[in-house]
Amino acid sequence: MGIMTRFTRLFKADIHGVMDQIENKGLILKQCLREMEESLAKKQGQLNQLKTALDEIRNETRQLDREREKIELDLTTAIEKDKDDIARLLIKKRMKTDQQLDTAARNAESIENRMTVLSENTEAQKHQYAEMQLRSEIWFQKSEHRKWEDYSSDMIPKASWNSISDEEVELELIKRKDAIQGGL
Repeated sequence: MGIMTRFTRLFKADIHGVMDQIENKGLILKQCLREMEESLAKKQGQLNQLKTALDEIRNETRQLDREREKIELDLTTAIEKDKDDIARLLIKKRMKTDQQLDTAARNAESIENRMTVLSENTEAQKHQYAEMQLRSEIWFQKSEHRKWEDYSSDMIPKASWNSISDEEVELELIKRKDAIQGGL
């Protein structure tokens, strides 16, 4: 292995170590949660847009259905009155209306499919977000507990909690003897 390769590897490892020390894991976790919230809001906005588009297509379909019924009545009247030119015009109009209805139906189906997929993805992401929130709360609680332990261990040495010196035992014995003798 060449000397430059070793220096490069050492430099990269050192930089990664420094970055790990600089990064505040709590801030990174909060940023991840914010990004997930933004993503969920964006997906919800897309769902709302698709729902609005679907409602518009359904309104257009109802309008085209009413127009087709009117054309049918007019066509029947034109045929009864032997107005073939008007009947041809109405047939052409009816055919165009049918084409528009077919296009609207395909668009509605496409939007419904996209809404289904997006809705499923959003629900899955909501569950992931809730789980991530719960895990982050646990992490923050543990982190706070570790900080308290570190703080308390600096103030009170651990050895004082775990062991009792012979001098302390002797002092307690003297106090109890004095108390018993003073009470007589």
